[in-house]
Amino acid sequence: MFEVEYCNNPELGDIHSTDIKYDYTFDVEFNAKLKDLDKFLFLVDMHTIINSCGDDLLSITIDDFDEFWKINKQLLNFVNAIYGYKEYVNSYEPSLKPITEKYYNMKKWYRFICDFRNYIIHQSIIIKDYRPSDGDVFINIEEVAGLLSEYDYPKDWQRRNAEEFTEWIKTFKGDSLEIKDNHFLSMKNVTSLVIKEMSQMKDDVLMFAYKKSIKPSLVWLLEQIPKVDGIFQYAFIVDKANMPESICEPNYALEDFVRRMIKTLGDDSIICKELLNLLDREGYSLFYNGNCGIKDFIKNARISK
Repeated sequence: MFEVEYCNNPELGDIHSTDIKYDYTFDVEFNAKLKDLDKFLFLVDMHTIINSCGDDLLSITIDDFDEFWKINKQLLNFVNAIYGYKEYVNSYEPSLKPITEKYYNMKKWYRFICDFRNYIIHQSIIIKDYRPSDGDVFINIEEVAGLLSEYDYPKDWQRRNAEEFTEWIKTFKGDSLEIKDNHFLSMKNVTSLVIKEMSQMKDDVLMFAYKKSIKPSLVWLLEQIPKVDGIFQYAFIVDKANMPESICEPNYALEDFVRRMIKTLGDDSIICKELLNLLDREGYSLFYNGNCGIKDFIKNARISK
């Protein structure tokens, strides 16, 4: 049996009991809420990873062709970060497909990078054209189209999809450099456009996920915390027959999540504004991580390690 206890300062350890009890399945539901928060944190981290990989590719230069592998390394990191994100959001629960498929079906730069991975890298087509002055790397559109048309696809649907991509990539000739009847598409320019599009998608995806799973999980955590004179206390929900393994701390889970969001996204981000407005509406005004109010909590979160 889980019992609810609380204190007004977890560092002092002055614990009070309540009459609130839960059955032995409480920790299953508690851990499910924590899993929702962790999945969202990883979703946020993936956007950070994409931006970091993109910045690395945009900033790289090399001294000679023998160092071309460095450009390919950054290009592969960026492409795989985007494709890994696509796979993650497609399996996310609750489903994010109403948002992500909208962007994918727009057939712009997010879609282009995903297809670039499937129909260029996956088919072992080597990208070897680069400009030494700025380390830019280029796709030779005519060469890629020719190689894809010659590839022996094991299944008809793979061939049809490749043919569709081949026709699509030809439409980028107007955005490319023309040299001796060949058109070279700048991958650094594509990377900049992908990052811009992903920034727009980021707000839509995170807000959708927040409303569907994060907000309900945070409200549930708040509901487990007792109040004294209208002030949220620090709660310990414990199975005393199985200590110290079975101790649930909803305040810690809540505050750590908010801290990490502020640290990663910034308190002026749309998600953090929603988080802080939720806590304000619910009356959660004393943060036990630092024993402080909201302003000091935000300040501490910005500089936390």
